[in-house]
Amino acid sequence: MDREQRIRARNSIYGAFVADAASMGLHWVYSQKRIIDLTPENPEFRQPDEADFEGGVGYFAHENKKVGDLSQYGEQMLVMLRSLSQTNGIYNKANYTEAFRRHFGYGGEFVGYIDKPTRQTLDRIYRDEGDGIDRVNAIPYDGNQRDKAAMLTKVLAAAKQYEGEALRDRVSWIADSMAEPDVARSYAFSLVDALAAKDDFPGAVDEQLPAVSKLPPLVACHFEDPKLTEISESAIKVTNNAPRALDFGHICTSLLQSSIEGMKTATAIDTAINAGSEKTQPQLKSAFASNDSVSVLSKEYGLHCDLGAGVSSILHNLSSASDYTAAIRANIYAGGDSCGRGIILGAVCGAKFGLATKDGIPGEWLQKLNRAQEIENLVNKLLSD
Repeated sequence: MDREQRIRARNSIYGAFVADAASMGLHWVYSQKRIIDLTPENPEFRQPDEADFEGGVGYFAHENKKVGDLSQYGEQMLVMLRSLSQTNGIYNKANYTEAFRRHFGYGGEFVGYIDKPTRQTLDRIYRDEGDGIDRVNAIPYDGNQRDKAAMLTKVLAAAKQYEGEALRDRVSWIADSMAEPDVARSYAFSLVDALAAKDDFPGAVDEQLPAVSKLPPLVACHFEDPKLTEISESAIKVTNNAPRALDFGHICTSLLQSSIEGMKTATAIDTAINAGSEKTQPQLKSAFASNDSVSVLSKEYGLHCDLGAGVSSILHNLSSASDYTAAIRANIYAGGDSCGRGIILGAVCGAKFGLATKDGIPGEWLQKLNRAQEIENLVNKLLSD
């Protein structure tokens, strides 16, 4: 990628994280009037407060969060960014799946609201892991039992970082260090086959916005890759294994890719809509062409977490966005699942308007992120000038 594309790729990641954190304080307030009453001018980076949700105007999910924290959407994106940093910017399904489990699962770093697709994905991962252990424990080993224990431990560890031929190459290399390499190798390949006897993807059958929350860093690293569609499909299916999730995943992937390439917004939106199925296109075209405000249109299609409602709002917001700040504020004032919409909206606006420019991501907003230094370090590692 050339220097300008690299800058846009970096800013798309920053824009997504900033938008998520900026929206988190009023996330899932479904009353647009309440949001205006609470903060008529600057709704971003509000401290989550249960009192804001009194009267049944929404769902208070972030009671332990502080200003500058990420929502669970932003945390999913952070998992992808970390995973890519461990694999030299090249998506690896096994690494990403394991990183997701370690972050959100038992004993993981994440403390906070766990949404439905995340719960169901974790349940499937743990179930598959348990079933896999049962299968491998049933495999006989004709050699030294100490070698058997060592091979079992090492193969299970390798299976969390490698897949396909890379995994078979890795376990073959491990077997070479055993006292009886041929016996160890045969056993190791049997283990690999036993572990592979599961569903390829653990994702929930779910059609909500978490499906696309991991895309900004993924597309930023792979936007020139001819296999981008295949890569984004894999990442989506890890958490949301449903045809409609993939449909909107194609749309969001195209939108992000076009934005990093520097395509004009209207052309990028049109290209993205055409990347979707014939079933999704009419509503998106209508949203793109609407003259309503972002709040009115978003309420018309729904303020909930559904991909169809969220992506319609995103495209309409982008069609009239004059700068990053205005777009993110309009998204927050629209209410409902503002964090879910904010990830893709912020990424596109970050790529388009830049960072610390007149119309771009405010530098002080980026510094309000409580994970700003980690995010900057990871972005620099993956997309340094």
